[in-house]
Amino acid sequence: MSDLPAGVTGAIGHALAFNLRHHSQQFGVGNLRWSDLYTDVITALKWIHSVDPARAVHVARRALQDAADEGDKQPVPLKEAALCLHHSLTQASVPYGKWSEDQTEAFMTAVLLDID
Repeated sequence: MSDLPAGVTGAIGHALAFNLRHHSQQFGVGNLRWSDLYTDVITALKWIHSVDPARAVHVARRALQDAADEGDKQPVPLKEAALCLHHSLTQASVPYGKWSEDQTEAFMTAVLLDID
């Protein structure tokens, strides 16, 4: 792993989990897969990926797990959260642009590979 500060990557992970919860509440679980997460959150995750792809996988995995935590009052179903993240990664974000479907699939496969 890189020298990215744990506090920074942790904050980005928390922002991603919060964004997933917020969108789930705002748009409903059934519409979550087509919801665009906040561009700044997706740009931050793509930044981590550009520096350390393994850390980005860890951050995304943890965020999905946090959003789906059954201890929450309104957990976000893991499948819907993953589909939302997948969709959002294929949207444009400066300076990282749109990820291709292949790049997004590879990333999401890595994220979901060892998820609890």
